[in-house]
Amino acid sequence: MGIELKEDTLAKLRQQLGREPTEAEVRAARDELLRRHYATMLATEMMMRDEAEEFSRRPPK
Repeated sequence: MGIELKEDTLAKLRQQLGREPTEAEVRAARDELLRRHYATMLATEMMMRDEAEEFSRRPPK
């Protein structure tokens, strides 16, 4: 899953604001998307690390 296209961000902001968004508003919206993606990646990495540690502690069958 990638970040949405700038055109999609613009369309969403136009609908939310009812006007043409400023460059600062577009940049802030895109920055928020990036922060959410990075947070999701971090959470996934932490869960996978925990799972790997748990798996490595299990005795072999």
